[in-house]
Amino acid sequence: MNASIMISAIAPVIFIIALGYCAGRNKDFDAHQTKGFSRLALRYALPVALFLGMAQFNKSLLLQQGPVIVIMVLGYSLFFLASYLILRMKKFGKTEAILLGYTVSSTAAPIYGLTVLVPIYGLQTGSGVVGLAALVTNLVQVSVAVFMLQSASMAEGQAASISTILKDTLKNPLVWAPVLGAVISVSGITLPDITISTLKPLAVCAAAVAIFACGLTLSSFPVNLTSKIVIFGSATCIIFQPLLFFVFIKAWGLKSTMAKATFVASAMPTSTPSVLFAQQYGKCQAETSSIMLVTTVGMIVAIPAAVMLSAWL
Repeated sequence: MNASIMISAIAPVIFIIALGYCAGRNKDFDAHQTKGFSRLALRYALPVALFLGMAQFNKSLLLQQGPVIVIMVLGYSLFFLASYLILRMKKFGKTEAILLGYTVSSTAAPIYGLTVLVPIYGLQTGSGVVGLAALVTNLVQVSVAVFMLQSASMAEGQAASISTILKDTLKNPLVWAPVLGAVISVSGITLPDITISTLKPLAVCAAAVAIFACGLTLSSFPVNLTSKIVIFGSATCIIFQPLLFFVFIKAWGLKSTMAKATFVASAMPTSTPSVLFAQQYGKCQAETSSIMLVTTVGMIVAIPAAVMLSAWL
């Protein structure tokens, strides 16, 4: 892999998130403005980018991605449940185990993926992996995490409504936008040029806005880099989980560019919602924000290492 391509993929993420972090530390934006940036990114810009990416995805190639979707479900969702069970065995409380389990198993691929993967693998493959990752993680990981967190926080005798949580998940633009794009691709419909040109300006700014919002969010939380939980959690996120993806892809015998890009995407940092969940429930805030910081900086090493290792797939 050309070093200049790798630098062009990673440098914008590090620079923009650092810029957002500095802006947050300098109090250039208050808490409401920070939430506004996140809302713009997660509810508008990123869904539009994912919709366009999936709608313009090659139909025959998209129909071949069943194994990749299965591997994402195993690598993200089942890894989350396994992490939760291990933490419970280590005597962590239910809420703490859910928060930390989700933190080490979640991925920022839906946020950083367009910036990192497109320069390396091209628009179609990069946006395709990001769209599938957004679909899988939001539908069968975030929804499960929310259900478990609500259940853990309720008094005995009460029950969280999984149907309500699932309904809210399906309303999430990060879920239905890539699905709608995939339906358009599979149906063979070609988007009109006027539709693409209308949506493209918002799609182009999606990654930058989302990454800047991550920097702002990160600046709002305490950081503890010496904690054993932070060290082990960071290693789990950018070392152990990608190795699990590698084993799954290798065992399945997948050799496509999509499979390689999926593996590289698994080495990305933990996702922003992990920090927001910790803030919402008032637990593990220092640990989750620290893991997010370490894994984001660690991406400088993790992504090139994953790209090199993907040559063995």
